[in-house]
Amino acid sequence: MSGNEGDIVLKLNNISGQLLSGKRKIKIDLADVEGIEDESQRKLASNIVTIAEQYMQCYGFMMDLSMGRLSTEPPPRENAFANPFKQLHSELRHLTWQIQQIADGDYDQRVSFSGDFSEAINKMIEALREKQALTERIKEDENLFRSIFSTSPDGIILCDLSHYVVNASNAAYRLFNAQEDLSGRILHELYDDLIHPEDLNAFKRLIDSLMTDSVASSAELRVIPQSGVSFWTEQNASILLDSNSNPKGFIIVIRDISERKAAEAKLLQYTDELNESNRTKDKLFSIISHDLKSPFSALLGTSNAMEQELGKENIKIERIGKFSKILNDSANRTFSLLTNLLEWARLQSNRIELKPEPLNLSELIKENVEIALTAAMGKNINIKYTTPGHFPLVSDRAVINTVLRNLISNAIKYTPENGQITISLLQANNVYMVSVQDNGVGIPADKLKMMFKSNTFESTPGTANEKGTGLGLGLCKDFVNKIDGDIWVQSVYGQGATFSFTLRDISR
Repeated sequence: MSGNEGDIVLKLNNISGQLLSGKRKIKIDLADVEGIEDESQRKLASNIVTIAEQYMQCYGFMMDLSMGRLSTEPPPRENAFANPFKQLHSELRHLTWQIQQIADGDYDQRVSFSGDFSEAINKMIEALREKQALTERIKEDENLFRSIFSTSPDGIILCDLSHYVVNASNAAYRLFNAQEDLSGRILHELYDDLIHPEDLNAFKRLIDSLMTDSVASSAELRVIPQSGVSFWTEQNASILLDSNSNPKGFIIVIRDISERKAAEAKLLQYTDELNESNRTKDKLFSIISHDLKSPFSALLGTSNAMEQELGKENIKIERIGKFSKILNDSANRTFSLLTNLLEWARLQSNRIELKPEPLNLSELIKENVEIALTAAMGKNINIKYTTPGHFPLVSDRAVINTVLRNLISNAIKYTPENGQITISLLQANNVYMVSVQDNGVGIPADKLKMMFKSNTFESTPGTANEKGTGLGLGLCKDFVNKIDGDIWVQSVYGQGATFSFTLRDISR
């Protein structure tokens, strides 16, 4: 072997050593290979050089792949060492494309890159797919909630645990007459301030019960809108939970029930009126069956006795006079009772119509005093009316007569024999005040408040055990009120009573 060939062998051996040591750059001198005369040696040297060149191509390709540069060009097809890495390069590029598709939301990709790596990515895709489905469901629920929130005819309000409003529906803003912005009276407002003060404790109990039992509950509460006019609502409260199922606030659905409440109140009023009407009807039947029966029995009995007395040969004028007086008293009481009953019935059916006419009030009082004189003389009671002058006014004669007749009759009834009744009349501007004062038994303090109740029908026997229906004073109050007047009583028990009423000229 010549010295030149020995050098070539050393160089080839050096190239082999570099290959075995994994160097990236290998020094090759192609001129040395071309100068080999022996064909077999030259072919060997050429193959080693080719292997070294292909090695360097593969080394650079792999380094690019390891650094993620997938856009690098792979070695030529004749480089047999690069074929496995070309497959890896292709799969990595496809994997990169799949990951980009996944990043863009395509969760239908199925990675088949290699073993555990593919399995991990596919699990991630499955998790993302489930998350996407969950997100879509949440979005659908949110859209549904927003739709309900914005279109519900009932108001919806969300509050935090401190009772501050964090959100409110359009209907809630309308209920409270607020604006849908930060200046509105709902958003960021303490919800307690929107509740009527008298219902605030009930609202707090509602929320406390909700937070304690976590069960939706409801209550009927009044609220105060910006207008300041409160109205009734039905409020259904439910608890709001965070992602860890801990309470974070509550939601209230509000419905305006003011019309229903008004209807309930009206129904209750109708029920009370019906019950009152039934009580009135029962009392009327009781009066007709009992209080009318007694005077008619007296009339019949006395008239029969008088007839028998007149049939005797020796007629006793004294007995006839006595019977006549009894008949007259019974007839007067029956007439007064019938008159009150008829007027009371007309009042109950709202059939009383005022008929104003020019009157002299002083003369009207005198007329009623004259009518009552017969009854007063039976108990030797003096009726005094000495108010002089002319007191003209326009009013209803029948109404004033009914009031005067009842007040004077009551005064006679509760004044003992030899008593005194004083009637007075005063005028101040357009107001006339008539007073009927007696020195009779007076009225106990506990009964003063019930004197003018038209539906109590309480009557106390008179000093001569006179009976009554209890209708009179109630009639007086109703009649006086009809002509824009007022009526009242002052009394000390055992010292008599003074009944007074006022009148106005209803033409003015």
